[in-house]
Amino acid sequence: MFKRGNLLLSIIIMGVTVLAGSVASCKTQDDNPDLDTGDILFAASKPGVGGLDEAIVDVSQTDMETSYSHMGIVEREGDSVFVIHAEPRKGVCREPLDDFLPEYYSVDAFRLNEEYLEYIPDAIAYARSLVGEPYDYSYIIGSEGHYCSGLIYYIFEDNEVFELTPMTFIDPETGEFHDRWIKHYKELGIDIPEGVPGCSPNGMANSGKLNFLAKVK
Repeated sequence: MFKRGNLLLSIIIMGVTVLAGSVASCKTQDDNPDLDTGDILFAASKPGVGGLDEAIVDVSQTDMETSYSHMGIVEREGDSVFVIHAEPRKGVCREPLDDFLPEYYSVDAFRLNEEYLEYIPDAIAYARSLVGEPYDYSYIIGSEGHYCSGLIYYIFEDNEVFELTPMTFIDPETGEFHDRWIKHYKELGIDIPEGVPGCSPNGMANSGKLNFLAKVK
């Protein structure tokens, strides 16, 4: 009787383990059912991370007071969700959402207004054709490669969905060029492109052509 009880307990434990694994598997396949192709993800890095992520946030604040340092566009295939984005280590890449999310402290999803949704298929096709291109460390539109917000601007450029605005690299707290940007452009051997038309995640999140959809992380 004791052995039979142990056998029954083992079977129950095994069944619970298998069920838990199945639930976890299902969750990773479709844990963001509200995301759709063309949704744009805005990501914030961990506070105090430093480097260019922090420098981007410091010089690109808007009235929304967001702290986004990165962005990408969603492509959905059934239950599988991918993000196409330009990232320093990988250049322009397409990766599963589950690989994208752990890299950031928080992620919000925005959706284009209805009148711009028709442009999404062409934009996604264009974005996929750019996968493999290098990252643009100059942050100058038209240079070789792409940076995160520049990529999103570029794939919608023909339909004039987003606008470029004069970039600034001035630290609002000091009124001088941000130390991190001085170092960055000195390493590149080029002048700081102050006032050159460009874009940033915070600026694009402030676009009237986008609506907040949901907090993804």
